[in-house]
Amino acid sequence: MKRKFSRSFTSLSLFLLGLVLCVPPVHAAELVWSGSLETESRFSLGNGQGLTWLESNLRLQPEVTANDAHFYAELRYRIPGLDTADVSTDNAPTQLESTKLYPAQLEINEAYLDLYAFPHKAIDLRIGKQLIPWGTGYLLNPTNNLNPEDLRDIFNFGQYLGSYALKASAYLGEFTITGVYLPAFAPATLNKDSFMSTSPTFPVPIKKYEDKTIIPEKEPAGWGVKLEKSLFGLDFSISYVDGRSTLPVPKYTFTPQMGGVDCLCEWVYPTRRILGFDLAGSYGDLGFWGEMAVFFPEEVKATSDLTPLIGQKLEITTLEKKAYQKYLIGMDYASGSFYANLQYLYGFPQEMGADNLGSYFVSCLEWTLADGKVKIPFNTCLEVRDFKNFRDNYAILYQPQLCLYPEMNTEIILGVRIIDGQPGTTLGSLKDLDEICLKVKYSF
Repeated sequence: MKRKFSRSFTSLSLFLLGLVLCVPPVHAAELVWSGSLETESRFSLGNGQGLTWLESNLRLQPEVTANDAHFYAELRYRIPGLDTADVSTDNAPTQLESTKLYPAQLEINEAYLDLYAFPHKAIDLRIGKQLIPWGTGYLLNPTNNLNPEDLRDIFNFGQYLGSYALKASAYLGEFTITGVYLPAFAPATLNKDSFMSTSPTFPVPIKKYEDKTIIPEKEPAGWGVKLEKSLFGLDFSISYVDGRSTLPVPKYTFTPQMGGVDCLCEWVYPTRRILGFDLAGSYGDLGFWGEMAVFFPEEVKATSDLTPLIGQKLEITTLEKKAYQKYLIGMDYASGSFYANLQYLYGFPQEMGADNLGSYFVSCLEWTLADGKVKIPFNTCLEVRDFKNFRDNYAILYQPQLCLYPEMNTEIILGVRIIDGQPGTTLGSLKDLDEICLKVKYSF
């Protein structure tokens, strides 16, 4: 029944798109192009690695606006100079291969059509590949769970990939109701230096270790609905998402062998239901926001009969069927040439399960000089896994930058990133990735 409904809904979306494209426009619309060229280099501050990141990105954004329709697309021509990322989970992570060239990639991250006042004057439709940015936080959003994460660059927080979707927004007086249907599942892209880890320590000797990814390619990714309203100068919304996790969870299975066991690690994408709430407002020069998401995950566990080896069955649960919460509160303040942004986040995007969430204090202090031609941001992120034993459970990231704007379309960023922390923390596992970065971006 679910597959039949999915096929029917997809067919309806394609029919509506074809119908609109076949109808001649009443008023001529002009195609407008914009875009940017960005190149970035990173050099290790440690010993022996040298150049760690080299990449250029050409983005083209065609757009057509008519009276009752709007077309938008974002094409990205990605030219990596190093093999810095792995979009699959088929292999265990390895170190950067500084000498291996990586082929260029053409990606279409968004390509959608907006139909205004269709099929009813109070309804807008968006059909195609699109970003669905739910949430009010800055870069990090616990309630943003419809698009897969783009984690190829682990230090570029808040990046997502577009999803094929049909989105309908109904404007009912003071309320806005948005419904989203995702006909196809797409996993997050991963960086092989950060997300995955090698096989953990097991209570039995491992003779052979193998892992593989199980992607539900022919299943819908799910659906979501959101209700929005403004009240007393605040913007509120409540949302519900029913779908799959875009990040994989390991499921271990053991097969007894002579003198040990073979271990199979299956990377699966469990189903989940998410109830979200967010708000945003301002008071004078002070802006504030908050988000909370309650996750109801599918359990991921495996049981293997190892009685011949250890006298009992071995059961490993990597994700409990137990609700957990992620939340964020933040504020920013601007005065003259000074800007400050502070956020507290409980639970990074890749963290799942009630016992695996950390606390993160993220801040940005920024000074603007020389009539806007110079900016000096100072970014920090403090991670705490256990406040009662802070000394052994913290990590911190410093990232001061110098941003130059020689003319309105050109941006040059020189920055340094320093990480220190204890083993067992997310940021602490990256402390060997201290780097100096140079980024140049031209927009047109």
